[in-house]
Amino acid sequence: MAHATSRFLTQADINGRQVSFFSPPHTEPDFPWVDVEELAAAFLEPDAAKRMVRHAHDFDRDNRPVTTARHGDKIVTIIPHAFAQGLCGAIDQWDGFVKKDEDETGPAHDAYCRAAGHVAADHWPLELDQLIHAFHNPGGPFLREGR
Repeated sequence: MAHATSRFLTQADINGRQVSFFSPPHTEPDFPWVDVEELAAAFLEPDAAKRMVRHAHDFDRDNRPVTTARHGDKIVTIIPHAFAQGLCGAIDQWDGFVKKDEDETGPAHDAYCRAAGHVAADHWPLELDQLIHAFHNPGGPFLREGR
């Protein structure tokens, strides 16, 4: 697997909080990755957001779908777009959101996806073929089995 160093792209306002986005930590087409603690803190209490970082690092050590990136003088934990969507969906469920139909998503998921879409369009534009590849290969090698 070809590794690349993630670099800070920008911050976006999500639910009144600044959330940092990064380039993917690999060379395949992918969507921007996000600081898991900042994303969780946009919807949860600070202690719960810190626990999310610990939980993210507890995933299968051989197939860990998270990594770290430098942001200024800090090292932060970043997750792929697909995991960020899942995290926000879980937060919506935790907050009592109940789907009215199969395609409905909750407010945390919607707020994150709107911000992520703007970040991708403005700071990480992909050609059409790269977008299609990223859509079918979320997280790149970090979410592919047997990496």
